[in-house]
Amino acid sequence: MFAGPNGSGKSTLIEDVKKHYNVGYFVNADIIEKQLKTQGFINCEEYVPTPITQYDWESFQLNAENKQIDKQKLQSIVITDNILVLNTPIDSYIAASIANFFRQILLCTESTFSFETVMSHPSKVEFLKNVKKQGFKTYLYFVSTRDPKINIERIGLRVTKGGHNVLEKKVIERYYRSMELLFEAFMIADRAFIFDTTFSDKRSLLIEKKGTEMKILQDVIPEWIHRYLIEKIENI
Repeated sequence: MFAGPNGSGKSTLIEDVKKHYNVGYFVNADIIEKQLKTQGFINCEEYVPTPITQYDWESFQLNAENKQIDKQKLQSIVITDNILVLNTPIDSYIAASIANFFRQILLCTESTFSFETVMSHPSKVEFLKNVKKQGFKTYLYFVSTRDPKINIERIGLRVTKGGHNVLEKKVIERYYRSMELLFEAFMIADRAFIFDTTFSDKRSLLIEKKGTEMKILQDVIPEWIHRYLIEKIENI
């Protein structure tokens, strides 16, 4: 799981990790949204190893909680011959629901997979827990800056280059919710890597965990890591 607040540098980290390690099937709601905007369909074999059907999608809808999405929009999704077509304008909530669908399918396979998330909702940590229960080895790559204002500035710069925007209020809210969930996700993961990207020209690996062993890799640790991770570990 590649996690961290909006604008922290998750996408760049993922590309670097991909150069050296097999991340398997990769699920990213932003990429799903972009694909459906530009081409109007998704070839599901890009995301899951086994063919999926309309029945799979409808069964997922019955069991999933999608309070923020108009059900008619979800019902406008049609899967035929492993091709997913959306017959309504795409938005971030629909893309997130499709990403969740793919993750649930992958959970039932033995295939290596990974996904990107802001991790601002407990459901993402719960999913990591379920993945571990299924027998998968779990990895957490968490990346953040010391202040959400830095993230807002970087998102603004990203928009000028054609990237997607996120409202400032949402960036701030998600930043702190993500931080509050860091400790639990860290404790669940078999391997964990915590990065600080406060300085745009440098990504620092500060904490590494393997099993029950944790290593602090730098002499100076940012306050956010002390507050949301180290202090909580010390209080166990």
